[in-house]
Amino acid sequence: MDSVAGKVAELCAQHVGYIKNLKRNFEQLNEEAKTLYSKKEDMEREINRDRIHKRPKSECQDWLKRVDEVHNKVDAIKEEYSQEAARCQTRWCPDIQSHWKLGQRIVEITNQISKLTEESTKFEGAVVVDALPQIVEAKPVLTIEEGTSTERTLQKILNNVRDPKKHKIGIWGMGGVGKTTVMKLLNNLEEIKQIFEIVIWVTVSKDCSIKMLQTEIARRLSLNLSYNDSDERVASRLFQTLTNMKFLLLMDDVWAKVDLHDIGVPSPNQEKGTKVVLTTRYRDVCHKMGTDEEIRVDPFSEKEAWSLFCEKVGEVADSPSIQPLARRVVGECGGLPLAIDVIGASLRKEDSVRVWENAVQELSSSDTSDIYDMEEQVFRRLKFSFDRLEDDNVRNCFLYAALYPEDHPIITFEMIEYWRAEGLIHSGSTLASVRNKGHAMVKRLIDASLLLKIDESNDYVKMHDVIRDLALRITSRMESSCRFLVRAKKMIEEPPKNEEWENVNRMSLMENEIGSLPERPNCPTLLTLLLQWNWRLTTIPESFFDQMHALRVLDLSGTGIESLPHSICHLVNLRGLYLRYCQSLKTLPPEIEKLTRIEVLDARRTSINSLSTEIGQLSGLKVLHVTFAMERDENEEDVKVFGGIISSLSQLEHLSIDLGFSNADFSRYGDTCAEAVMEEVLCLKGLTSLEFGFPKMEFLECFLQRSHPWKIGIITSFHFIVGQYQYRDEPMSWFSYITGDNRMLTFCGYDSIPNAIVEVLRHVNSFMLLGNKSVHSLCEFGMQNMSGLIQCKIHECDAMGIVVDGDELVEAALPNLKHLDITHMPNLRSIWEGSFPPGSLNCLKSLQLFECEKLKNIFSREIIQQLSNLEDLRVKSCSAMEEVISDEEIGVESDCVLPKLIMLILKDLPSLVRILKLGRRHLLNCSSLMEISAIECPNLKRLPISVSKAPKLRTISRAAVQAIEF
Repeated sequence: MDSVAGKVAELCAQHVGYIKNLKRNFEQLNEEAKTLYSKKEDMEREINRDRIHKRPKSECQDWLKRVDEVHNKVDAIKEEYSQEAARCQTRWCPDIQSHWKLGQRIVEITNQISKLTEESTKFEGAVVVDALPQIVEAKPVLTIEEGTSTERTLQKILNNVRDPKKHKIGIWGMGGVGKTTVMKLLNNLEEIKQIFEIVIWVTVSKDCSIKMLQTEIARRLSLNLSYNDSDERVASRLFQTLTNMKFLLLMDDVWAKVDLHDIGVPSPNQEKGTKVVLTTRYRDVCHKMGTDEEIRVDPFSEKEAWSLFCEKVGEVADSPSIQPLARRVVGECGGLPLAIDVIGASLRKEDSVRVWENAVQELSSSDTSDIYDMEEQVFRRLKFSFDRLEDDNVRNCFLYAALYPEDHPIITFEMIEYWRAEGLIHSGSTLASVRNKGHAMVKRLIDASLLLKIDESNDYVKMHDVIRDLALRITSRMESSCRFLVRAKKMIEEPPKNEEWENVNRMSLMENEIGSLPERPNCPTLLTLLLQWNWRLTTIPESFFDQMHALRVLDLSGTGIESLPHSICHLVNLRGLYLRYCQSLKTLPPEIEKLTRIEVLDARRTSINSLSTEIGQLSGLKVLHVTFAMERDENEEDVKVFGGIISSLSQLEHLSIDLGFSNADFSRYGDTCAEAVMEEVLCLKGLTSLEFGFPKMEFLECFLQRSHPWKIGIITSFHFIVGQYQYRDEPMSWFSYITGDNRMLTFCGYDSIPNAIVEVLRHVNSFMLLGNKSVHSLCEFGMQNMSGLIQCKIHECDAMGIVVDGDELVEAALPNLKHLDITHMPNLRSIWEGSFPPGSLNCLKSLQLFECEKLKNIFSREIIQQLSNLEDLRVKSCSAMEEVISDEEIGVESDCVLPKLIMLILKDLPSLVRILKLGRRHLLNCSSLMEISAIECPNLKRLPISVSKAPKLRTISRAAVQAIEF
C-alpha cells in the first residue's frame, strides 16, 4: 500500500507541477528549443555545403522533418502561453484546467526536444552520403536521320535490349565503321534511362587491365577505392553493389575476352533484367564473350557514303570534271564513315583534277608494305590523309597527340607547349606568336578530321581510336625517324625494360602506378619523356638522366618525388620542365643552373618555399610558374622568394607566382613578401602574361603606375587577385593556366570600389567578385567599364539586391558576356530590373544560379527578348524561386522565348511552380533542347515543353518526365 500511495503522491506532485512550475518549464522549453534549432541549422548547413555531390541520409531527413513538426508545436505553445499570460494580467481568474493542460503539453514537448537533441549526436560527421550517380552520363554524338543504316543498326540493338531473353549483345565490325557512334546513340536514348537504374560505359581498349576497368566502374558507382585493395577485394565490392542494381554495362572497343567475374560484374540475367552490350572489331571476340546476339555494323551504302563525302568536300565534288574522280575516291573508302570523313576533309575544296587523279591512284594502290597487316584496308585509306599533310612538322604534331591515352581529352595548350619545347613549331621571337601558330596547327588537324573537337573553344581535343592506332603503327616501325613507346594510362606498376628505352624518340608513361625507374637507361635519342601522374613514384635514381642529353620535354607533374637527382645537370637541351602538383618536392637542386636552354619551368602546387639562387642563372627562361609553400613557421628573414632572382630573368614573358599564404600567415609575412616580389616584377620589361595576388590595394596601384609592360600595353593576358578572401566551402585554386588572351580580375572583399579596380576592369574579359559587403549592383562599377566581359562570377556579396538595373543604363549592358555564375547570394531579389537598351546581354550563353535564397524569378518581360542566344540554364537550391519567367504575360510568341536553349537543369527548388505563364496550348521552342532535368521540385506540375517538338532531346530526368507534355 505504501508503494501505491507513493506513486499516487508522485503523480499528484507531477500534475501540480504542471501548474506551479508553468513559467519555469516554459523558459526551459525555449532554451532547449534554441539548442535544437541550432543543431538543425548546423545540419542544414552541412547538407547545403555540396548538394550537387552529396545527399542527406534518410534518417537525417526524417530527423529534420520531426524537428519541423516540433517547431510548429512550440510556436503554438508560445501563442497559447501568451494568451494565458494576457488573461492573468487583466486579473481574470486563471483557468486551472487550461493551465494544467498547457503545462502538461510544455513538459511533453520539452521531452520530445530533449530526445531529438540527443538523437542529433549520432549524426555528427555523418549527415550526408555521396549522391546517387545519375542514370546515364550522356556522350557527345551527332543526331542521326531516320532511314539511315546507323538508325537501322541502332534499332536492331534496341530491340535486343528490350528482349528479356537477350543478356549479352555484341556489336562488331571493322575499325572506323561507326561502332562507337551507334553505342553512344544507344547510351543517350531516353528509353534506356527508363529501363535501367544505371548505365555504365567503359572503354576497354587493347592491353586494358582489370584494375583500369574496376576503377572506371567504381567511379560510376561513386565507390571510393583504396590503392591497397586487391583486385579480388575490389571485385567483391563491385559485385555486392551491382547485385542489387538493374544495370546496363556498355563495353566499347573490346579486343579480347574479358572475364566479368574477375572485374566484379554479376552475370547479366533475366531475373534482374541486367544487360551487357559490347563493341569489337572481331566477331570471334563476341563468341568468346558468350553473346546471345551478334549485330554487324555494315559500311555505308553508296548513297550514304556519297552524301557524307559531299558534306565534307563541299560543292567541288559536283564539278563535272571532278565528280567521276570523287566517286572513285568514295568507292575506295569502302563505305567506312571514318575514312570518308578523314579523306573528304583532306580534299576539301580541292579543285585540281590532277590532285584528284593522284588521290585515286594512291588509294587504289595495292602496296601496303609500310602499313603492316592490322586492319590493312582501313589503315591504307587513312594513311592517305596523313601523307597529304603539307610537311613533316605538321605530321609530327599529329603523331605527338598519340602520346596521350586512348579516348583521353587532350589539353590543347599543354600539347602546344610540348610542340614548342620540342621545336616542332617556330614563329617569330615571342611565345605568343609561337602559341598562335600552335593553335593554327590544331585547327588544321581538326579540319583534316585527324583530331576531334570537344568544346567550342578548342581548349580540349581528342583522337579517334582508329586514328590513334594508325599514328602508333607509324611510330612503332623500326625504320621510323620518330619512334614512340606509349603505355599511357595502363595502370602498370613497372617501367619498360632497359632495352626498350633504346632508340626511342618519345616515351609516354603518364597516368600509371609506376613506383620505380631504371638506374641508368640508355636513351640518347629521347626527346620527350612524359611521366606525369605516377603518384607512387617517390624517387628518381641518381644516374637516371645520365644518358638523356637530347631530352627536350620532361613532365614529372603529379608524382610523389621529394627531390630531383644530380644527374639532371646532363639535360643540357631541356626546354620544358614540368613539376606541377609534386607536393612532396621541397627544393630544386643547385645543378638546375646547368639547364641553360630551359625556357619553361612549371613548379605550381609544390612544397617549394624559396627560389634557389641558381634559378637566376637560367637566362633563357621565358615561362615561370611557381607556388610557394609558406604555411609553416619560417622566420621572415628566411623567406627567400626575392633577392634579385626574379628580376634577373630578363627574358621572362610569362610569370605566375602564388605566395601560398593562408589568411593567418598573411598578417605575418604576406604583405612583406608580396611587396618584395612586386618590386622584382616591376623590373621585367618583356612581360606579356602575369598571374599575381595583390593583398593590398596600394600594391596594385603601385604596379599600375610603375609597370612598363602594363603602361605600354604588352601584357595581353593576366590574372590579378586583389584582396584576401577564403571560399566558404573549400579552398579555391586561384591560379589556373592562363591561355590565349585571358584577362582576369578577382576582386575580394573591400567595402569600396577604388579607381585601380576600375582601371583594370576596363581591360578584363573575366571578372570574379567575391565576398563584397557593400556593392548593391554591378552598375556601381560602371557598365561602360565592363563592355568587354565574357565571363562573370559573383559570390557571397551580401549587400547585392540586383545584378543589373536597366533603368540606370544609357547604352547596352554587358554586350559580350557569355557566361554568368551567381552563387551564395542571400539578399539577391532580382538579376535584372527595368528596361534594357538593345544589344544588352544578347551574347549570354550560360546562366548558373546557386543558393540565391530570396530570388523568386529569373527573367522579366523586358529582358527575356534580349536572351535569344541562351543555351545553358542551371538553377539549384534557390528556396524562394517560384517561376523562371515572371508571372506577367510575356507579350511575345512562345517560340521567341529562349529559342537556342540546349540544357535546362532545375534542382532543389521547393517553391517552383512553373517555368512561365502560358496557355495550355502554348509551348516553348524546343528545337535546340538536348537535356532537361527537374529534381527536387515538388510543386512543379507542368513544363511548357513538348517532346514531339524537341528532335534533339536526349536526356530527361525521371522527375521531369511527369511534368512534360508529350
